[in-house]
Amino acid sequence: MLRLPKKGAPRFDQNQDEETYLENLAVQRNASAFFEKYDRSEVQELLTTALVSWLSAKEDVRSQLDMPCGIMSQMNNVGFSTAILLTPVDPTALLDYREVHQIIRELAVGIYCLNQIPSVSLEANYDQSSSCQLPPAYFDTRIGQILINIDYMLKALWHGIYMPKEKRARFSELWRTIMDVDPDGKPQTNKGIFAEFSSAGLIDITKDPDFDGIYDEDMNEDPTYDPNSPEEKAVFMKYAENILLKMTFSTTQVQQCENVFIFETAYWLTNAIKCNQDNLDICTYQRLQQRLYLQKKIIQKHFEKKKEIRKGIGYLKLICFLTPFLLSLKKKMKVPYLSGLLQPFSDDKVKTERELPPFIYGRDFKCQNFDYKEDQYFHVHGGIEFDISTPSIENALEDFKNNLEKIRDCAVNTFAEDTGYKEYYSIPVMKFNGKSYYVISFELEIFYQQLYKTQWWGAINEIVNNLRLKRLPLTDAQLHEQFKKKFGFKKAMKCKSISFGMKSAVERGLYAVFHTFSRKTSSSTINVSDEAGYAIFHHAALHNRVPIICQLCNANFNVNQRRFIILSQEMLQCESYKRRMMAVMSLEVICLANDEYWKCILDAGTIPALINLLKGSKIKLQCKTVGLLSNISTHPSIVHALVEAGAIPALITLLVSEEPELHSRCAVILYDIAQLENKDVVAKHNGIPALINLLNLDIESVLVNVMNCMRVLCMGNKNNQRAVKDHKGIPYLISFLSSDSGLFNWFLNSFEDVLTAVSSVTIAEVARDNKEVQDAMALEGAIPPLVALFKGKQLSVQVKGAMAVEALASYNPAIQRAFLEKSLSKYLLKLLKAFQIDVKEQGAAALWALAGQTLKQQKYMAEQIGYNFIINMLLSPSAKMQYVGGEAVIALSKDSKIHQNQICEGNGIAPLVRLLRISKIADGTLLSVIKAVGSICIGVAHTSNPVSQQFVVDENAFPVLIQLLRNHPSPNIKVEVAFSLACIVLRNDLLQKELQENEGFDYADVLYLLHSEDKDICLRAGYALTLFAFNNRLQQYLILENGKMSISIFEPFLESTIETEKAMAAFQIIVLAKVIIDVDHITLTARGVTILVDSLYSADSTTIVLTGNLIATLAHSRAGIPEAFTALGTIQQLCYHLYSGQEEVRMACSSALGYLTYNANAFRLLLKECRNKPNQFLRITKNISRDASINPAFLKEFEMQQKVGLPSLSLEKNGGPSIIPVFKKGKEHRRKSKPKIQPRDSLTFIPPVTNFMGLFKTSKKSTVSHIFSFSSAISSDIITVSRPRIVLLNQLGKHVQKANPEPAEG
Repeated sequence: MLRLPKKGAPRFDQNQDEETYLENLAVQRNASAFFEKYDRSEVQELLTTALVSWLSAKEDVRSQLDMPCGIMSQMNNVGFSTAILLTPVDPTALLDYREVHQIIRELAVGIYCLNQIPSVSLEANYDQSSSCQLPPAYFDTRIGQILINIDYMLKALWHGIYMPKEKRARFSELWRTIMDVDPDGKPQTNKGIFAEFSSAGLIDITKDPDFDGIYDEDMNEDPTYDPNSPEEKAVFMKYAENILLKMTFSTTQVQQCENVFIFETAYWLTNAIKCNQDNLDICTYQRLQQRLYLQKKIIQKHFEKKKEIRKGIGYLKLICFLTPFLLSLKKKMKVPYLSGLLQPFSDDKVKTERELPPFIYGRDFKCQNFDYKEDQYFHVHGGIEFDISTPSIENALEDFKNNLEKIRDCAVNTFAEDTGYKEYYSIPVMKFNGKSYYVISFELEIFYQQLYKTQWWGAINEIVNNLRLKRLPLTDAQLHEQFKKKFGFKKAMKCKSISFGMKSAVERGLYAVFHTFSRKTSSSTINVSDEAGYAIFHHAALHNRVPIICQLCNANFNVNQRRFIILSQEMLQCESYKRRMMAVMSLEVICLANDEYWKCILDAGTIPALINLLKGSKIKLQCKTVGLLSNISTHPSIVHALVEAGAIPALITLLVSEEPELHSRCAVILYDIAQLENKDVVAKHNGIPALINLLNLDIESVLVNVMNCMRVLCMGNKNNQRAVKDHKGIPYLISFLSSDSGLFNWFLNSFEDVLTAVSSVTIAEVARDNKEVQDAMALEGAIPPLVALFKGKQLSVQVKGAMAVEALASYNPAIQRAFLEKSLSKYLLKLLKAFQIDVKEQGAAALWALAGQTLKQQKYMAEQIGYNFIINMLLSPSAKMQYVGGEAVIALSKDSKIHQNQICEGNGIAPLVRLLRISKIADGTLLSVIKAVGSICIGVAHTSNPVSQQFVVDENAFPVLIQLLRNHPSPNIKVEVAFSLACIVLRNDLLQKELQENEGFDYADVLYLLHSEDKDICLRAGYALTLFAFNNRLQQYLILENGKMSISIFEPFLESTIETEKAMAAFQIIVLAKVIIDVDHITLTARGVTILVDSLYSADSTTIVLTGNLIATLAHSRAGIPEAFTALGTIQQLCYHLYSGQEEVRMACSSALGYLTYNANAFRLLLKECRNKPNQFLRITKNISRDASINPAFLKEFEMQQKVGLPSLSLEKNGGPSIIPVFKKGKEHRRKSKPKIQPRDSLTFIPPVTNFMGLFKTSKKSTVSHIFSFSSAISSDIITVSRPRIVLLNQLGKHVQKANPEPAEG
């Protein structure tokens, strides 16, 4: 292992090391810059193409692929360090040496690093534009520009339409806006469409002098054939969308003499018709070819008339040879020496077009090849390919051998006299056998990574490997975005079906999308044939998608697949009722014979035919069909096929029939469909009211399946939840919660138990996260029967009931109160005593839902749960239990030293620290545990608890927290760790010293979080630093030493419209006033104090509570701050809030007043207030937190003055009105009764040590009274849908209810 020398130690050859370092840095910078030109989707295509290419497969020793013939398999002797290429010269279009070197550089990167060879394909988009589909390695390259320009000219001559490059690039950005293209790709403009295209620069190509009159010449030599007859045009236009015109380049000759290679290349125009034999008969194919032959003759004759085209073709011929040549060198571990090439073009010079705007014909355009309607614009398609196989290498002719040294001298001396930049770099030319040849040379180097040196290919490969982990596979949102961009919204929605999406990805060449889909599904699903009998392999071959074929080959798919001709639909589609019934019954037997036979039914394309049977009028046939479908609809592929075949409206129609068997089976199938994100489609076809109407039946299987279907439809779908309420479904669901019969209560999973359980979980999903529906449930009377079901003995039913309680009570204070008033918590606590972990989880979740969002209620619920259960939760393997345990610890320890100390004494810290060490813990649970650790160490008004702080440190929490702070990927976790660390060392110099000196804590690890883009993280980081610096000048200095902190960090919060953010930022700038460098501390303190005082006038109770606590903290900070608060009228406003109806407001303001009594002026003002209003003193002492502090001198002074006589009382003594109102007897003056729930301070009912000793220490035997008992057995899942395997036709029409939902087979 290489070890870098320590700083200051002598180094050997220091200058050389520095030079290597700078070279490596430049290489890495260039590699990073290479990827900056790609957007996210382009990077994903780049990575996928590089991963699945056949070139990457060749590097795998297990690969069975053969090398293309010719130079790639024949070239053996590569001992040379310079390669020299000779190719014929076109004197009318001379090539540029700098362009050649640019091409060599781009090919080297594309072949050696990214496993991609050049090509271009114009692909149709849904809005009639054409995507320029290059291999991503050649985006924004000179090669890409040449390919697109030449292919565009080919299509321009084919259609007789042309737009100059600069104008089409500008028009490509604007044409959709000009045409007002809608989401379906249709123009909505009222303008003249052709006029807009014409004004943008589109012209008839014959307006170009080089192409004038090219379509006037008659190329037709067959007098019996008229290519421009209406009939021929109609036939051609029928298939025009599927006809491609392509250029194919191929090397025709290769000679070699040592390091000199002489080659010649040529190109051909070819066409392809992307239709299978079902859609194109041989006669029509021949007619199309006859017309295409005449069109190609015109293009071939006139294509090279322009010099720019000839030059571009010259470069493409060079690329045609260089591609297999470099592939051969790569195989022999040789690579072009890029540093020896001419300077590359700047990035802005090699930008490639990503798409081309549509073509459109004018009335007087000369070309008659196509017959589009007036003002109809259209896309173009085709491409350019290179044949990388070559003829066998021949020995060079004598003339070349005899002049070998002259050739080498010519190559070496090309740039010997070069003095700098030139517009044009000529390529040396030599004559052999009466023919002129370019002499092109470039140096080679070894294709190995060198020690201490970063090579350009190594830097690129490292970035590729890192990006592959981050960017692949695609997310569902990215998949949808890709499909929407290429196909439009409607087809993109269809592409959510894996089979349809994969087929579409193959047809369009979306390699990253296909790669993602193939990761999501099994090989058997990928290999499924479509309705026409074609597999993915066939479609990939039809559309020439080589990377997809390579991917399938690498996955060991059978390449030699034959088309699967489907005949199995014929019986299902025949007119004979008997044959259709027999066909369905046969398929029913097949699907039940083997669990895998459903694939055969799917592959045979029978789903559409089965759905058609549902639309008939034969009840028995419909029942058998839905029975068959319900047995196979558990598979996602079947569900996708059902949706595509239009099953949803057909099934919903059957819900209103008279046959319960149809009701039950259709509900099951809709249940399966709804689980795969088709909820809105079911609702769109009025599925919810149809299901609700079935709830008045008295048939178990129907009720169970209907409610399960409703449950799934409402999961995470507020519209469907609201629909259940609006269509009066809630009373039905509530009615099933209570049973009128006591007979079945002794039997496990009786009919009533099943209905109660299913209705409970259905209520849970109908009401979840929807306050409107929660309130409607409560109004309809859901709470009493839910509480009543917990008094039974069926644990499985109670678990489902707990789900309903959790969903109803979540974030709904009124429902929480209603449950608690009925003492539901004591029934839920028994679930925590169960053995099964899932029962405990649900009990804990329901209890914590009842805890609500206020600290008072959460503390009350935590006290109800008790220390034993809380610590058991923390020790549980369940993430849910751990989370609730952490939240309960937070609630108990918040502002309560008694609870903090009891948790410590009962060994409650160890489970928390143990959870911190678990690497795979869920982020939500980890966040809760981190907060709990911090909460245990901090008290009222940011006072510290040295006892709990030392307990946390003794459990070795520091190392694990430091590790999380530095290495955890989530900024939310990091900032919460920073805050907890600040709580652990708050006002504890010894622990602060240990944290920094022994554990290596550095404020830089927190300071950078101040600049997070997430404002919540930024504010929380400031809070953590504030606690570190609170009343500690040394820590303030250390923070300042580790990084500069400016007011600009806090300004967004100080100006925020969110009052709590503003108050918290004000608190932070007061404490950090001497750390913030660009404003003096007096100004900062004054601004902060002013903001906090203003916050006391807020109408929001949360703001007042926070402000009161912050003022209480600052009242015992540095001198002068309490005086500032007093001067601004804080005492009076805090006293005003003592009259608040909210306990938390009164407590916070009382605590703030208590701490302010240590200031002389505040002491005097508050004493005056209490003397004039004696009840004010009682309000303060009654509401102040037990752990808060109040000046003993203030208490003593008030008692003394009370004895002497308060001014307000003297009024009464002298005959004045009583200061204390006297309530008259009577109904209207009676004091309201206290609510049943009275959360008390934990001191009043939890002894200091009990609830803990029995958990971790041996204690005396105590008797326990078991109030609750459970059934000894629990069903695997009481709410499972009813899915009998066979439909019994002889039972149809008999509405007999049975205790067992499964009819016997027979």
